[in-house]
Amino acid sequence: MAKILKILLSAALAFVTITLFAAPAAPTALGQAYAASALADTGAANAVTAIYLNYRMYDSIFETLILLVSVSAVIHFSWRKDYE
Repeated sequence: MAKILKILLSAALAFVTITLFAAPAAPTALGQAYAASALADTGAANAVTAIYLNYRMYDSIFETLILLVSVSAVIHFSWRKDYE
């Protein structure tokens, strides 16, 4: 009985959490400006592609750089031998 109660309580908590935090956000002025000027600024036919490739280019490049540095650090420290 306790196991069923825990499952029901967990399901209710998950439902409440999803309904509270998954509400669609209202459009902002910045988002509307990006959507309105994406075609004119970039020349891309698709607005999502225009925003991703042109406006988020530096963000994507730096995310890739951070990933490369962290993987290199993990490899370096995993191969390190302590001679103490």
